[in-house]
Amino acid sequence: MSRQYYPVALIGTRLQITVPVSFETNEQGAILLPAFGYRIKPIAVESVVQKALGASDDGTIVLKKGSDTLATVTLAASAAIGDEDAAPTVVESNFDADDQLSITTAKSTAGGKALVTITYEILPHSAS
Repeated sequence: MSRQYYPVALIGTRLQITVPVSFETNEQGAILLPAFGYRIKPIAVESVVQKALGASDDGTIVLKKGSDTLATVTLAASAAIGDEDAAPTVVESNFDADDQLSITTAKSTAGGKALVTITYEILPHSAS
């Protein structure tokens, strides 16, 4: 992204992006988000159940930068609609303008859907 379009007024601001995820059959796996176009740092990862999870095992939502795991949210087996969970920690990692976040869902027995909200901070443009 060209410096003239960099969101200078938003540097240091925390924003959120919400992504629907699924634990249903043939809907689990990795979602690669488009690059943000500016430097960011993920701050928090939270989820809320939109369709109850099957009761036999927990579901996990993993936030990654490439192969590096930054955060994991665990949703309890049989989590009900509206149940909220959050990653206990988020590994500090700065993303360049062209880096991409990925979100991976996994659950041994299918069933359930959630919304994942990622809070991130806009970082200053890197010197080039």
